[in-house]
This record gives sequence, structure tokens and C-alpha cells, in this order.
Amino acid sequence: MTKQELIERVYKTKGLPPNLTKKAVTQVIDAVFNEIGDYFVRSKLTRSSQPRFTFPGFGTFTKKKRPARAGRNPQNGQPITIPEANTLTFAPGQELKGQLNSR
Repeated sequence: MTKQELIERVYKTKGLPPNLTKKAVTQVIDAVFNEIGDYFVRSKLTRSSQPRFTFPGFGTFTKKKRPARAGRNPQNGQPITIPEANTLTFAPGQELKGQLNSR
């Protein structure tokens, strides 16, 4: 699904105010994703805490540190060191798992 498809689906959702425009839906979706992104960028990883964002029924995003590791250059086979990096993992919630497996 693309951003435009998401905006279109939200815009067509029943029960929303009739004067809600696609531009307003776009601004809300942009604001939500910007806030989530900013949260993960600003948050610090420590041994005792991993920043996470949980959306009930959908799932949990967790910021984790991937350690440096050895790898190989696929073009010439030379060994290289892949540097450590921060990444996000996603674990689907129970409701989403149930919907995925109900068909």
C-alpha cells in the first residue's frame, strides 16, 4: 500500500466528519508518522530499556541496536566489516495475527 492509497482509504472511512478533506487526512497521517519517527530518532537505547511504540491490536515497533559483524563484498568476495546500526523491529499484535490467519 502506498501513502496515497492509505490517504484514500482513510478518506473514504465511514463515520468521519463530512467536511473532512483529503488534505486534512494527509496532514493528520503525516503528523502521526512524523511523531513516531521523531520519537525513535530522539530516544536513547540503554541496556535496561528499548524504546517501543505499541498500537493495540496492530503491533509493536521496537528500536534495537544491531551489532557490527563480518560480511563479504558480493562483487569480489573480500571480507568486510558491516558497522553497527540502529534498526526497528515489528511484532504483530494478537488481533492482527488472528486476522492474518483467519482465511
